[in-house]
Amino acid sequence: MTPRTTRQDEIIHEALALVAEHGIEGLTYRNLSERFGISVPAFYRHFASKADILLGIIEYLQEVSVGVFESAEASGVDALDRLRLVLTGYAQRFAEDGGLAAVLFADEIGGTDRALQERVLLHMEENRERLTALLAEGAAAGLVRSDVPAKRWAFVVMGSLRLEVARWRLGGRSTDLVEAVALLWADLEVILGPPQVKRRDA
Repeated sequence: MTPRTTRQDEIIHEALALVAEHGIEGLTYRNLSERFGISVPAFYRHFASKADILLGIIEYLQEVSVGVFESAEASGVDALDRLRLVLTGYAQRFAEDGGLAAVLFADEIGGTDRALQERVLLHMEENRERLTALLAEGAAAGLVRSDVPAKRWAFVVMGSLRLEVARWRLGGRSTDLVEAVALLWADLEVILGPPQVKRRDA
């Protein structure tokens, strides 16, 4: 990833806010210039095109995801508890920054730009691979059901989190997302765990 300047980071965060409020179509140089109080041409010194801003958002999302997984890994707990920490970590980040939730799985960011679509797909695949590795480790330790491939469980987890966050966003963020994801995890833990394994309360 190319190092970003402080100004570029500020623009990315404001771009996320615009997407959260108005959808991807609301992300324009005119809207950004109004928020920053500077002329439209001034933005070209930081990002040559809207596509470059979107690419910056994708890279930022990758950094957030890596940070969430690394934080869980540093906890030193078993694979299933690390998975809980990953889901909780995402929920906390989204609750703090609604703009991140707006582009959680980044589907809309790619638009019709093939290069951006490929970067979005790469981001999603990297997250799936991280989840798959975590679930495979859990299965090897007898903490996750092994009769379903870890790769398939990763889709279940990703899809469940996506739906929970979408409900929260469409509901005007009026509920506690962290609590909602904690309840989601309680159900996922039962679904993922072998029937004979009784887990302690998290």
